[in-house]
Amino acid sequence: MIRLYLLLQKYCNLKNIEMKIKKGDTVKILYGKDNGKTGPVVAVDLKNNMVVVSGVNVSKRHLKGDGRTRTSEILTIEKPMAVSKVILVCPLCGKTTRVGLRREDGKVTRICKKCGKEIADKKEEKVEVKKETETKKTVKKTTKSKTNTKK
Repeated sequence: MIRLYLLLQKYCNLKNIEMKIKKGDTVKILYGKDNGKTGPVVAVDLKNNMVVVSGVNVSKRHLKGDGRTRTSEILTIEKPMAVSKVILVCPLCGKTTRVGLRREDGKVTRICKKCGKEIADKKEEKVEVKKETETKKTVKKTTKSKTNTKK
């Protein structure tokens, strides 16, 4: 199915391919060296069908210092993994589930296949929180001015 999308993208100028797993979703690893682990999705690569999950598929990179400015160190890097290796954990029922799409009035919403409820995007929740904090910051502050008296 993914190959079909890639062929359509290549030959039919289909540019807007969406993935059912998005940034901020909690996913569980199905197989590989990290199978059974869960974590949030940090980044999504639509072109290569890869996701980066926090704390999963970690490798170490040894950097050699040059003796002047850069010090030698060992970096831990989270590498991308294929989307087929992960499954979404529903934020409402807490079970691993496949994702369905419901199209109504031109809007596409993601649906949990097990509980049947709508999976909300993380971006919309963050916008609402920002609006609340902006209204709290509009409190006026009064300051007392100092009077300078010279004798």
